[in-house]
Amino acid sequence: MTKAEIIAQLAKERKVEEYVRNVAHSGTRLTPDLQDLSQQVYLILLEYDEEKLVRLYENGSLGFFIARIIANQYLSKTSPFYRLFRKFRSLSEDLNPKASDDK
Repeated sequence: MTKAEIIAQLAKERKVEEYVRNVAHSGTRLTPDLQDLSQQVYLILLEYDEEKLVRLYENGSLGFFIARIIANQYLSKTSPFYRLFRKFRSLSEDLNPKASDDK
């Protein structure tokens, strides 16, 4: 299997989203932040070395590898995910808080 095929299979099965929900303890719902985190993980996987990713898949270690990426991105205050999304959101103010409650 190639890297593209592995990532396509993960996306089809929504495995990354499942791992994100488990790491973030969010139950069945993905908040906008967690959706962004899922996309960030897919980007990291796409940029990762093909040979190493295929080896992780063949060894059955890919799930653990993805869980570690998610934990590092979600829990670390120095991760790209924190700098891009969580820090920005914590410093910004919702301009229309009633609209999000009505949905």
